[in-house]
Amino acid sequence: MVDAVGIDHVGFGSDLLGIPSRAFRSYADLPALAAEMLRHGFRPDEVLKILGHNYARVFAASVT
Repeated sequence: MVDAVGIDHVGFGSDLLGIPSRAFRSYADLPALAAEMLRHGFRPDEVLKILGHNYARVFAASVT
């Protein structure tokens, strides 16, 4: 998805009510998810964007 739309437009849906996943079962799995993203070539700032900073930026812009 990052390749298709860019790092600033991708976010991780973490409501846990979507499609069940064996890879992510609870918020306790976030550190492992971040580690895997880093292992697969994402930079630390990119991981932060995907795991919450992009959402926070869009949310803040929508309420101001």
